[in-house]
Amino acid sequence: MACTKGVEKMNEPIVPERLRKQQKKHRSSGAKKQLSLIIFTIIAIGLIAYGAYYFFMPKQESFILNFYTYAPVGTQDFLETLSVRGTIIPKQVVLIEPKIAGTIEEVLVQEGQDVEEGQPLLRLYSEEAIAERNAAETELGEARAKLAQLGIDHELEMEAERVKVLDATEQLKQAEDQLELQKILYGYGSIPRVELEKAEQNVETAQRKIAQSERELELLSRKHEADQAAIIKTIAINEEKLAKAQEKINSFTVTANFTGRILSLKIPANRIVTAHQDLGELADLTSQAVELQVAPGQTERFGIGTKVDLNLGQAEYQGEISYIAPQAKQGTDGPTVLVRVDFLEEVSHLRPNSQVTANIHLQLHQGSLFLPRGAYLTSGQQLFVYVIDGGQARKRDVQFGLLQGNAVQIVRGLELGEQVIISSYDASWVMWKFGH
Repeated sequence: MACTKGVEKMNEPIVPERLRKQQKKHRSSGAKKQLSLIIFTIIAIGLIAYGAYYFFMPKQESFILNFYTYAPVGTQDFLETLSVRGTIIPKQVVLIEPKIAGTIEEVLVQEGQDVEEGQPLLRLYSEEAIAERNAAETELGEARAKLAQLGIDHELEMEAERVKVLDATEQLKQAEDQLELQKILYGYGSIPRVELEKAEQNVETAQRKIAQSERELELLSRKHEADQAAIIKTIAINEEKLAKAQEKINSFTVTANFTGRILSLKIPANRIVTAHQDLGELADLTSQAVELQVAPGQTERFGIGTKVDLNLGQAEYQGEISYIAPQAKQGTDGPTVLVRVDFLEEVSHLRPNSQVTANIHLQLHQGSLFLPRGAYLTSGQQLFVYVIDGGQARKRDVQFGLLQGNAVQIVRGLELGEQVIISSYDASWVMWKFGH
């Protein structure tokens, strides 16, 4: 018997001490997991019951905040505006253009440079203009010389005719004297009738010569006047030609029409230009405006003289509407109306074509209820607020209006002086409590 029992003990498995400790630890870990699962199940059942209760609770609700920020409902004026993007434009822009065709010999300015009225910008050269001036000078000189020669020739011709008149006058005097003598002799019977008639004929002939010479003088005078007038006209034409040619010469230098800034220069590579070719732009930056494209329906809410706040970056400028187009134009985004806003201050430092935000003044709402802006606006989705009532905060439906700076307009739902929580309405901030 003793021997048998000894054998049985020898056949039992021998478990190392280390292995027995691991098995014990494993059984302990499993028990902890079971306990955690039970606790989680209890919490989940509690949350579900809590959620069901919250879902079926009465509509009137309130909560107590662990910590919060509040502010009273106050009053202030709100300016209703229409915000539109616009572009700065100079009111006066001219093209830099030559008056004649030619070759640019010198460029005296560069883009972005400020220039004074009359300041040289470009210098050109034109052989054609030089040739025109030389030809005009030659023709004018010839015409003036012809006029001078005409005067000399006329004076000689007139002198010759005046001599003829004098001769005829002397002949007439002699014929008249002879006629008087012949009359006396004929009266005494000393000469026949024929001699008397001959003397009379001589007087008539002398008178005709004088009349003829006087007519010749008159004709010469009229011819001279006509010839002189023709030459004077030619001189005037040539003087005009010369003036125009000289004007072209003078226009070799292109100058600034007014004091302003060179916005652009477009100089051809070969420097050959035609008359009135666009070579750049000069702008007067002391007088600038903003052009807006406004929807037709919005233009009924403002007019000429309406004030406008103009924002460029961090800077703000004042302006007023000076022009509203009489008709809309179709654009890529639909019909728009051109509206121009004048700056009410000197803005020569602003760059043309810069984009600005124009806030057009539409209506002033005086004494409106307001609250400071806060996290409640986004967390409450602008549909409700919580008003402090005793030790609780009660939900109140509201309607918000305009946003202005750090204030939001209250259209309805609140009264002046009521304390409103302006902290976030996120659930993590509050401990809920439901009233029945």
